[in-house]
Amino acid sequence: MTDSNETTPAADDVTIVAAAVGDEKGILAEGAVAVQGAHALVVARFADTGSARAVYDDLLMAEIDGALHIDSVLVVKADDDGRLHVEKMTDHSTRTGLKWGIVGGVVAAVFLPATLVAGAVALGAAGAAAGKARNLAHRLSVEEDLVDVITPGTSGILALVTAQDAPAVEAKAASAEEIKTVPVDEETADAVKEAAATVEATTPSGS
Repeated sequence: MTDSNETTPAADDVTIVAAAVGDEKGILAEGAVAVQGAHALVVARFADTGSARAVYDDLLMAEIDGALHIDSVLVVKADDDGRLHVEKMTDHSTRTGLKWGIVGGVVAAVFLPATLVAGAVALGAAGAAAGKARNLAHRLSVEEDLVDVITPGTSGILALVTAQDAPAVEAKAASAEEIKTVPVDEETADAVKEAAATVEATTPSGS
């Protein structure tokens, strides 16, 4: 069996990332996702937290091994009222030098609707440092997309990844009930990383 990935430049800085899987009998599956800039936010819904954490661990190993470039993944659980709880964020350091847990905190502060995040105050400095990025995120209408995916009583993962690796991340989350990839412009991705660096610099060691 063979697979292929192709990145094609498009107008207005939009990149089309395409992938196909097949064997000697032909193409078995193919797909494409359009992302603006070099990043994307992959959101996947699972029936239970255990399934979401299993995918989280798989993506963490892929990042550690260098197979994929993933800035952060966090696991969330929506209660019966639709309130989102951040379940797990690791302190693993990525190849960009930032810690997954801190980037994940900023991703939550930027992309999750503040009115729906239970214990949002716990995000602390991440939320405060992400002010600029959050304004940019509003223009992308990402929040509406997330509300549609992670529904009451389900769990999910949010992965901030490079556009080129988005299809591979989706493939690793194939057990999800629904997957959506949302474009993240370069300005927003840079603001997330800048905010995470600010939080890391001001967070006491061992906290």
